[in-house]
Amino acid sequence: MSAESGYSLRSYLLIGGLIMAVLLSTWMITGLGPDKGAIIALALIGGASCIYTLVNFEYGFYAGMVLGHLIFLIDRMFGDVMPTALMVDLQINATFVGLLIHKVAGRETFFKKSDHTITYAYILYTCYLILEAFNPQMQSYEAWFFVLRKFIQFVMIYVIGLNMFTSIKKINFFMKFWGACTLVSAGYGCYQQWFGLFEFEMNWIWAAPGRAGLYMLDNGDFRKFSILSGPAAYGILMGACALLYAVLGFKEKSGPKRVVWFLITLLAVLGMAYAGTRTAYLIFVAGAVLYILMTITNRSTMIVAGLFFMGFVVIMWGPIYGNTTVNRIRSAFDTEDASLNVRDVNREMIQPYIHEHPMGGGLATSGNQGLQYSPGHRLAGFPPDSGFVKTAVETGWIGLFLQCLLYCLILLSGVHAYYRTKDKQLKIYCLAALVTVFGFVISQYGQVSIGQIPDCFLFYSMLAMIVRISKMPEGEKKEPLNEPLTES
Repeated sequence: MSAESGYSLRSYLLIGGLIMAVLLSTWMITGLGPDKGAIIALALIGGASCIYTLVNFEYGFYAGMVLGHLIFLIDRMFGDVMPTALMVDLQINATFVGLLIHKVAGRETFFKKSDHTITYAYILYTCYLILEAFNPQMQSYEAWFFVLRKFIQFVMIYVIGLNMFTSIKKINFFMKFWGACTLVSAGYGCYQQWFGLFEFEMNWIWAAPGRAGLYMLDNGDFRKFSILSGPAAYGILMGACALLYAVLGFKEKSGPKRVVWFLITLLAVLGMAYAGTRTAYLIFVAGAVLYILMTITNRSTMIVAGLFFMGFVVIMWGPIYGNTTVNRIRSAFDTEDASLNVRDVNREMIQPYIHEHPMGGGLATSGNQGLQYSPGHRLAGFPPDSGFVKTAVETGWIGLFLQCLLYCLILLSGVHAYYRTKDKQLKIYCLAALVTVFGFVISQYGQVSIGQIPDCFLFYSMLAMIVRISKMPEGEKKEPLNEPLTES
């Protein structure tokens, strides 16, 4: 059987299976009720998807990406009774197993596409997290295993990306696919802002104590969260996506494609603004500054920089009064903001603990996770309010040093790959990936942003993209769009 006929058979099987799943799901929901029927239907669909993933790991990756965007919407619609997070975990694990099967079938060594500084840095950091099991301050091995398992899953996404982005054509497909997901999530957030929230969304807001107060703005309206877990996750993701597609739009030569990229950028910027997440605004500004610095020798960049600066001045100091969204953006750059001062006080208060505990207090010992797994721990209930602070208090200054070293190596690798790459299309993708990753790293100062769903699919895919692009051969040689990237 030829490869083409094999793919056709896979397509027919997938389409047929989806049709059967829809019919079976409809029957179950009708016969068993919306809750039980939906749970069983999702289990059947998820099981079928995982099985197909074993023979096509690239399908599994994109299926997990879509599921990561939808799980929170499904939870709200059915009252948080669906095991949707478990479905994402199973999909990622099945995709990784599918990758292993693919490598065994092709007689390919596991580390063939993984030989890079970023990979070694992640292996080192993973080993340190394993050593945290011997931290004398830790009180719960369940908490340690929970964090380690999630981190290994993120590394799995990175490794899967390394083996997926084997050609410019596949990188281009990822950009289009993620763009479609961004259109849906950004567009839905704009819909919430323009037309209001659905009843099931309002019920979800009022269901948890304190959630309404956290989401409510000064004018009585609510921060928007679209189909994601909350306003913070939504705003951060939209800020990163706005950077990604703004870079693609500025560098795109094709008129129709440029319009699409800028449309995605516009909706993402609006979604970022409506989310009311201050960290997201910092992401966009920091990423824009990096883009300007990386391409400052281009005439078009100077024009973009001028327009960006004027827009920033108008938003910050223009005669715009009474607009809640604009006021929220301005507060992100106000050094006297009350919430920022509270965070600074917390960080200063916890510094002696960090100095005294080189390995920290143990994984998942701070914040709500600490109250859940280690209620008697000194850090239980302490609000880290920052990815870097959370790392420092839970893994100590050693863990913080390793994490900062990891991010520095990632950014240095991205810069090196950008200036080394001669292919124009790859150069654009590398710049877009680098700016997006930089935005995520900056966001760690204000939020625990890296590692959320579905943000993790974007962040670790961008890392894999940087690695794959960096492995292109030096020189002026250019490869066709449908040819595989050459190993160095």
